[in-house]
Amino acid sequence: MEIMNSQLAIIIPYYKLKYFKETLESLSNQTDKRFSVYIGNDCSPENPEILLHSYQNKFQFSYTKFDDNFGGTNLVAQWERCIALSKNEKWLMILGDDDTLSENTVAEFYNNLPKVEAKNIQVIRLASRLIDEDGTPTSELFKNPEFELAGDSYMRIFKGDGRSTLTEHFFTRKTYEKNRFKNFPVAFGSDNVAWLEFPEMGKIFSTNDAFANIRISAEHLSSKDDGVLKYQRREGIYLFNRYIIQNYSKFFGGNDRFLILKKAYKNLRYSSRNKLKTFEFILFMIKNIGFSQTLKIIKENRNS
Repeated sequence: MEIMNSQLAIIIPYYKLKYFKETLESLSNQTDKRFSVYIGNDCSPENPEILLHSYQNKFQFSYTKFDDNFGGTNLVAQWERCIALSKNEKWLMILGDDDTLSENTVAEFYNNLPKVEAKNIQVIRLASRLIDEDGTPTSELFKNPEFELAGDSYMRIFKGDGRSTLTEHFFTRKTYEKNRFKNFPVAFGSDNVAWLEFPEMGKIFSTNDAFANIRISAEHLSSKDDGVLKYQRREGIYLFNRYIIQNYSKFFGGNDRFLILKKAYKNLRYSSRNKLKTFEFILFMIKNIGFSQTLKIIKENRNS
């Protein structure tokens, strides 16, 4: 099935079969078929090939099974080798193998593309909502301002006035190749940092007329009740928040820097009891927010 004038590559890092049919069905139902799909099987024990065969004439896709598993140790590397399967499409999206898209997602992407490219915007964001194992919505539809600076977006979500996942973003190949995803433990925060770096701290464009369904299930990495994973997630939160202040402090006001470092310190204390590491981070906080604000953070986390 040949697609003419496709500027969009939808990348699916595949591992779980359980909800994959729903993901594929949401692509089959797109009202605009100007997209190509690239599926990278992360050496999964669950073979999707019979299922994929039933979608052969419904949309354009290519399928590759890798010989080794990256997702268990380096999820960012799995994203990157899946992206490398794509061709020369100008825009990319990474779609979770258990998430789905509203049927007008691709149409809305193309409807807004002239406006986005005229303003040299590198990231487009969908509205989103959470769904459970049965596909039932468990949250309201999270909407976003049409144009929003990346730093403002980060803090709005940080403060609980929004949410963000990998699936609901389109980004240009150009900015991906320039900035790449940063590799934090279990990729926790790798996408958060991307939505600062891919727009280069400039504006993100959002459409609220199309949306992504983000599935939260027992199989979801961020939901697993695993002791080791819990420490890795906390370490990732510490590292990516520290990275943000280390590299983009000037884009955040004093109170926002305080909140970001407070979260980083709390997660450092949870994930590590290394006194030297803690002391070094305290010095880092003093440098960025001053002694009195750093002392306040330490006192608030004394019993953590």
